[in-house]
Amino acid sequence: ISQISPSTKQHFAIDSTTGLITVKQPLDREFNPVHKLIVLASDGSSTPSRATVIVNVTDINDNVPSIDTRYIMNLVNGTVLLSENAPLNTKIALITVMDRDADLNGKVTCYTDHDVPFRLKPVFDDQFLLETAAPLDYETTREYAIRIVASDSGKPSLNTSAMVLIKIKDENDNVPVFPQPEIQLSIPENNDPGTQLIKISATDADSGSNALIIYSLGPDAPDGFNIDPRSGILSVVKRLDREKQEKYSFTVIARD
Repeated sequence: ISQISPSTKQHFAIDSTTGLITVKQPLDREFNPVHKLIVLASDGSSTPSRATVIVNVTDINDNVPSIDTRYIMNLVNGTVLLSENAPLNTKIALITVMDRDADLNGKVTCYTDHDVPFRLKPVFDDQFLLETAAPLDYETTREYAIRIVASDSGKPSLNTSAMVLIKIKDENDNVPVFPQPEIQLSIPENNDPGTQLIKISATDADSGSNALIIYSLGPDAPDGFNIDPRSGILSVVKRLDREKQEKYSFTVIARD
């Protein structure tokens, strides 16, 4: 008659006649990688014989890697706000990956799934720093949704992913631009004072208050002309006399 110790009966059974040991339910290496079975054999005598059976549970790739994201920069509604002037190697988050499997099944690689101006810099085997890897430009790309993938080396491989959302903050890094460098126009003499001549417009690639343009006349502008600082409308505020002066040349300045 053969039997096993009560502590192992949850997972194993033994045929009392043949001594064949069988598994009663699935084993989990991550919970218990080694089982020690005490087998008792008796022929009816008072003292049974004992044997120890060691069962080593081999690993299969049954655990998906995990990703833990710890942000170095403050979040606003779950999103990182990053200046477009952020220098290279600006640290954004510490990424930690883990896999409970063993050997290659637990060996994890971490990467971003598309080309972005950010990189994952290895710190340890299971930790990476997400940092800037190239200059940022708000006018080109205003936000990034970076998908970070953790993939193990099992066959077949298992993977998981996490998203990092980054919004680029505009900085005043673009000067206003006039569509043409020189404007020529004509006005009859003996005009009415206050006559509007032209609306001058410049553009600014920045946004918000960084793109708000203020117009003014340059120091070379003569008396008698005025420009509205907001609208850019150029006016003549006095009566002109061609016989006294037939041509005026001056600079208009646009500032954001």
